[in-house]
Amino acid sequence: MNKNRYLYLYTILILSSFAITACSNSVSSENHEEEAAGFRLKLNGDVIVEKLPETNLTGTINLEVGEETALISIYFISEDGDEFQPEGDEHSLKATLEPEGIAEFEQHDEDGKWRFHLHGQAEGATTLNLQLFHGTHSDYNATGVPVTVTAVAN
Repeated sequence: MNKNRYLYLYTILILSSFAITACSNSVSSENHEEEAAGFRLKLNGDVIVEKLPETNLTGTINLEVGEETALISIYFISEDGDEFQPEGDEHSLKATLEPEGIAEFEQHDEDGKWRFHLHGQAEGATTLNLQLFHGTHSDYNATGVPVTVTAVAN
């Protein structure tokens, strides 16, 4: 009987340690937990790029060489379609452009961590990849956003 009791306690201890150390992909917003399943990019309040849960990405970002976009805001979309931006210092936004040298990603502290600009550097096409970081790992990848930079119109 004692052997079963120790086995039971050991199992509870192991399961408890997993529960305590496990990291959830959830982010807090308005006092409830949300998990990103899609995203929206908005420019001047208008949706310019969107990837809803279980749909294909739509939209593109267009700018000219030497141009800076107005602020672009990212909103994450939960499975049930709710739009949210994570709260708290443990979440951040990371970005890459592939290939580099066509457009540049820029964020300013005063604009908030969910807003950014793109600068047109050279004529061509590139892909913007955004990541919702939680500490040192990505909770969600908003990848494949097409960015087209054109020559300055005369």
